Formats: sequence, structure tokens, C-alpha cells
Amino acid sequence: MHLEKISHRVTRDAVHQTTREVRQGQLDPALNQWFSDQGLDLGRTLFASLCPFDQHTYTGTLVDPQGRVLEFLVDLDEPDNSSLEDVSDELGPKHPEHPEADPCDRITMALLMQQQGDVGNS
Repeated sequence: MHLEKISHRVTRDAVHQTTREVRQGQLDPALNQWFSDQGLDLGRTLFASLCPFDQHTYTGTLVDPQGRVLEFLVDLDEPDNSSLEDVSDELGPKHPEHPEADPCDRITMALLMQQQGDVGNS
């Protein structure tokens, strides 16, 4: 992906960094297991955001290999009470084709990266 603006490259790098942290298991191996249990291919999923919400609890947004945008709330102490919700139909300006889309938004950037096959080397 050719990004002209520094701000776009910074956003792309942030998505890559978050994705790399997940793929390398830097947060919690049980989190990676939960994602795998949900049927996600971590090698092809991009993480627009992921942050600790509480001890053993994480929240964030990812783009799966099919280009769906999924929000998650994972409680590793109670994985059955965790959620993964498809919010693709509700993206509005976060969708890259929306006239007000901003590549500086991490969800928009993750979608652009997924569309262009920029999912590896993270």
C-alpha cells in the first residue's frame, strides 16, 4: 500500500504493531486461544485496536480475512461471557469507500490494508 502522508503511515504502523503483538502472543496466550476458538485465522486477521479493559479482560476491533469488522470484549476468566460482534454494516465514515473516510482512523486503515492484502509481516 502506497501511503503518501506521514499520518497515514503512522496509522498503518500502529495497526501492524497491534497485530504483531497479538500474533506473537505478547498480551496473553489465552487471548490468542480465544480468538482461535472463534475461528479467526490470526495470520490473516488485522487488529485495528486492542486494549486491556481490566485484569484478563480485553476489548478492541479487528478485521477478519473476509473483511468483516468485528468488535470484541473478551473476559479470559469467563470466556463464555465474552462477545464478538460483526459491526460491518454500521461503519459509516470508517468504511474506506465512505466519502468522509479518513485513513488516519485505525479501523479504516485496517480495512484498506485487508483489501490490499497487506496482512503479513506484522
